[in-house]
Amino acid sequence: MGRNRSLLFALLLPILAIGIFAYARRGDVREWWFEINRPNLPQAVKFTPPPTSEARLTNPEPSVVEGGVATSKNYTLVSSPTLSTKSKKRDPFEPRGPLPSEANLAVPFMSQAPTGDWNLPYQEACEEASAIMVHAYYRGETGKIYAATAKKRIDDLVAFEKKFFGYYEDTTAADTAKFIKAYFHYLDVIVTEWKDPDEIRRAIANGYPVLVPAAGRLLGNPNYRNNGPLYHMLVVKGYTRDRFITNDPGTRRGADYTYDSKTLLNAAHDWNGGKVTEGKRMMIIVLPRAEAL
Repeated sequence: MGRNRSLLFALLLPILAIGIFAYARRGDVREWWFEINRPNLPQAVKFTPPPTSEARLTNPEPSVVEGGVATSKNYTLVSSPTLSTKSKKRDPFEPRGPLPSEANLAVPFMSQAPTGDWNLPYQEACEEASAIMVHAYYRGETGKIYAATAKKRIDDLVAFEKKFFGYYEDTTAADTAKFIKAYFHYLDVIVTEWKDPDEIRRAIANGYPVLVPAAGRLLGNPNYRNNGPLYHMLVVKGYTRDRFITNDPGTRRGADYTYDSKTLLNAAHDWNGGKVTEGKRMMIIVLPRAEAL
């Protein structure tokens, strides 16, 4: 009997040790499981800058507010995908042949809480993180933005918004476009309502990542804290046949996170004064080579 017990103990000991190790490193284990179950995605394509003769903007460094509030006098709110004749070649929705079956843009990723601190302002920084990722893409950055760099970029942008708006929390699609124009110096940022997922697919196929505000709890992301935020914003950077590829700043596992197209369509809503599920379905597209309309 004693021999059998010793044998049983010898068999159970490594299993127990593995269990203790797995529990202690459960975050790493979840990360490993998440990675091996990540769906195969189309190859991510880097941003290609325009020829110098066409460029009206070279993606300068963000604004720094000194001695007052910056203005956004160049802001243009476009409420329809139809642009003026002069800027038709800049229309991100313009068909350029058949819509590809899949596409993916190499937008760099960062969490809105890059150091793991989910206190203010980071729990409210999804709009800022989404805008920073798109700007970084147009500046040629790829991969993951280092936590310290991401934190500083959020802190600087939040400080700017406090002076520009007087607040930074829960910015609508229109106000998000305003701070993108004012802070990053883009000449043209399109804000428009959308109804058909192919509108987003076409913009991405043409090389433009899309910022989408959403009712966060309708997204159903299992990585969210406390079932997700009431209001959220993310970057849609690609698509497959039936899914959208996003950089979702609401979780550290948000790089290349995919949502079923029906889920995104159902969850997409603007802030709407806090009645998010009744808000319009909006999108924001930054044009890095914008011409004055």
